[in-house]
Amino acid sequence: MFSNPLAHPFFAPTAYRFAALLAVGLVMVLVLDRRNLWPPTDSVMLKKWFSWALITPVFGFAVLGGPAPMTLLVMAITTQGLWEYGRLVGLSRIYLGVLLLMGLLAAPVALSSRDGFYLLAPLLLIFATLQPLLYGTVQAAVRELAFAVLGWGYVSWLLAHIVLIHHHIPGGDGIILALAVCVALSDVGAFAFGKAFGRRPLSVRLSPNKTIEGVVGNFFGAFAGAAIMAFTVPGGILGPFFLVMPVLIGVGALWGDLVESAIKREFQVKDAGHWLPGFGGLLDRIDSLIIVAPLSYYYLRLVS
Repeated sequence: MFSNPLAHPFFAPTAYRFAALLAVGLVMVLVLDRRNLWPPTDSVMLKKWFSWALITPVFGFAVLGGPAPMTLLVMAITTQGLWEYGRLVGLSRIYLGVLLLMGLLAAPVALSSRDGFYLLAPLLLIFATLQPLLYGTVQAAVRELAFAVLGWGYVSWLLAHIVLIHHHIPGGDGIILALAVCVALSDVGAFAFGKAFGRRPLSVRLSPNKTIEGVVGNFFGAFAGAAIMAFTVPGGILGPFFLVMPVLIGVGALWGDLVESAIKREFQVKDAGHWLPGFGGLLDRIDSLIIVAPLSYYYLRLVS
């Protein structure tokens, strides 16, 4: 369940690539945002770079450290994501508490049993219907139940597919590394292309800053990530991975971003939280991965 990430054959080449990507990113920030670099708190791009610099080694060590660290990381991300989601949609304390507790189940169950993971969703849904009955109130009870169930499925259950890929797909640790870089570069590509070439808005109502040109950058970044991390993908699925996964990731990343934008628009907030400098909340950072993880898992099940 635990292994030494430093001894993993992917550690050195992955560390070099991560360091190179961070270095290139820092140079781009210094060039493109030089007017806002002092004081550093004025530069949103620099804050984002520092966040990436903190996230990258934590994620890399968890992926290469074995199933247990990967599961613990997903549980930690899930907890913070659910906390931000619950505050965003206005869940009462008791519903938020139960949601956080139930949210911790998805990742470890995914680690232990795929059948148990598939069974978990209907069982918890049935259990969840007891909450408004036991709580003894009908005021907004159905609304709170609906938003709590959505939160569990949207954050906990979908994110737990990362554990399914890591533990139940052959070569899953390397695939997760590749997926993470593809998702990260798709987001960077969307931002860079949108900033440089963006003219035509994609969805004025949901996310007015997103452009069609940014979508092109989204797919460009996903393919770049696949090329950079191709060495981590098992040879038997390298072709299907490189040809299809960047498209799937590009679609999933855009989809996830728009879904979170729709939720934030519903409650008229700009960011899900303030936990992650430059990005807002953690939910704002993982919204792409939430949709990409299950799409990737079920595609990989078909080709593995």
